[in-house]
Amino acid sequence: MMSCEGNPDQEAMIMDGLKEIGSIGAAHASTALSQLVHKDILVEVSECFVCSTRELPTAFSNTDDIVVAVFLEAIGKSKGGIMLVVSQSMAIDLADMILGREHDDDHTFDEIDQDAICEIGNICASAYLNAVSKFTEITMVPSPPGVAVDMLQAILQFPAALVEAESDSSVVIKTHFVYGKEILFGFMLYIPDHESQTVLMEKFSRM
Repeated sequence: MMSCEGNPDQEAMIMDGLKEIGSIGAAHASTALSQLVHKDILVEVSECFVCSTRELPTAFSNTDDIVVAVFLEAIGKSKGGIMLVVSQSMAIDLADMILGREHDDDHTFDEIDQDAICEIGNICASAYLNAVSKFTEITMVPSPPGVAVDMLQAILQFPAALVEAESDSSVVIKTHFVYGKEILFGFMLYIPDHESQTVLMEKFSRM
């Protein structure tokens, strides 16, 4: 597991490094999303932590909330999974911006919205994986995205089961999407395989 129990200084160093990688990815995602919707959107990292992949489905207090999730596999010499998770209302707001659609409080999340949020998930995942790839010097690209709408606890069962054989830890990156006076909250999961974890640990130890 990507943690250093009993060594607070090293654990703090790893968290700072992971947050820095997340911030670099968020900056690239901000630029790409702003170009896509022709509005200034700022993607900020508010918190970063590592938890056991097995404990991932119970790592959040609001697991009964209905969310929209976009999952992609990291493909390359190193593998893993990456997932963007947002509330339904946030997914609709982001889809409104991409589609140039007036907001409707009565609108329900549909297939057109799914396509739009997949594009956002792809942008955010690509930005984060590019940041990880540059840091580890291992090229990784995202697979085509898949989208699901369900309770958060059910959503989190999927990446945990999918990569459990390859990884025993997950990086959780909480994010803010800021545009105008609006602040929307979501998070990304990065679940690196054992090779990626080893490389990250070695890189962080030399920082």
